Amino acid sequence: MLTIRNLCKSYSSENKNDVMALNNINLTIKAGMFGLLGPNGAGKSTLMRTIATLQLPDSGQIEFNGIDVLTEPQKLRPVLGYLPQEFGVYPGMSAFALLEHFALLKGLSDKKQRHKQIQELLYLTNLTDVQNKAVSGFSGGMKQRFGIAQALLGAPKLLIVDEPTAGLDPQERNRFHNLLSDISENTVVILSTHIVEDVSNLCPNMAVQVNGEIIATGVPSELTSSLNGKLWQATINKAQLSQYQSLHQVISHRLVAGEVQIHVISDTCPASEFNAVVPDLEDSIFFAVS
Repeated sequence: MLTIRNLCKSYSSENKNDVMALNNINLTIKAGMFGLLGPNGAGKSTLMRTIATLQLPDSGQIEFNGIDVLTEPQKLRPVLGYLPQEFGVYPGMSAFALLEHFALLKGLSDKKQRHKQIQELLYLTNLTDVQNKAVSGFSGGMKQRFGIAQALLGAPKLLIVDEPTAGLDPQERNRFHNLLSDISENTVVILSTHIVEDVSNLCPNMAVQVNGEIIATGVPSELTSSLNGKLWQATINKAQLSQYQSLHQVISHRLVAGEVQIHVISDTCPASEFNAVVPDLEDSIFFAVS
């Protein structure tokens, strides 16, 4: 179990005012998939780097299975897997050689077992055919799959993946989702993303982070249930948008075939042009941040 208490982290900005990247974060995360959902700039990556012992917070506590993460980071690292949003590679090294290098750093000293695990991970991430090619020459999607493989070295008990499906095509994305689902049976897996579909499909529990704060936690289906019977949809002309925003609680709008489709929160039907719709997780997020 991962427990985060009163975690705070601020950065100095160009205008001299501190920006709160983490503002009193409190979370309890059990084994299984946990989704951390929020827009870009919400502070998700700061939280992930802090949990992964790459930076210290200004205040607060993090504990994982009895390990004080902030004071004993060396005890967490052997059981930690981390895929950052962006990562670099050594030029000229093959996928196999680089995975072996990382495996040795993680303490996988038995050569036979080490090579067996590397081959299994290359297969799981669909990189077996290119294992002897330099990672620096990989496409963006291939590098992302390599990052997934290195994060899984050593069978981590805490796996942190930050925007993991960026650069993956639909087939690779599904493959990765299935892999995460299998791993999460006995592992704490934190999926940090701005992609609502990834969280709704994979995570039985989640939190929403906005402007450094956790504004909602719970089961995805429970977060949507609060909007049942209160969500209405209409398709309007683009020129009418500002008018509707002044008259109704518009939580989202998007272009559909050149017109604007709006979602509105109301206890009763706002007007004759509106139809009731079943809320999904995306509607809940838009409502939470509106």
